[in-house]
Amino acid sequence: MNIIIFLCIMGLFLSCSTESLKEVNLEKEEEQISTKRTWNPAPQCCDLHSEFLGVVVLSKVCVSESETKLELYTKESKKVCVLKEGMVFRDDLGGSYLFLKSEGVGLCPKRTQMKNTPFTLYFQSISSNASSFDLIEDKNAKHAHKPWAFEKVDLTQCVWK
Repeated sequence: MNIIIFLCIMGLFLSCSTESLKEVNLEKEEEQISTKRTWNPAPQCCDLHSEFLGVVVLSKVCVSESETKLELYTKESKKVCVLKEGMVFRDDLGGSYLFLKSEGVGLCPKRTQMKNTPFTLYFQSISSNASSFDLIEDKNAKHAHKPWAFEKVDLTQCVWK
């Protein structure tokens, strides 16, 4: 008789604790869904102001499902070109993204004299889970001349518009 009472009490205890665990798990799932960033077909943009040696400025990032668009400019008069090979764009999750095209500036070795004129680099779409990225010109790449590097550019403070 005591064994039956004991088993009944254990059965009630286990069924009650299982339900509360389910509720906690549901709350955690809802929390994850609400904080996850997703990209839309239309670009979402974030204003940045990341500088390299006070000369090259990374001013904006725009991301859609299909591409990442990075807007830059130089504060000083410089001859600028884009390294098609030797440009590294990667996120903090370990993902690397291919260079697609540039606008407003030519591909190396063709250089354009620029100052305070925006130019844009396009890459594959960065992961919506990324919290930062690096944009680095490889110093050993052909045509590299005073390469720049933006490391750990923070996306967590972005107000996406």
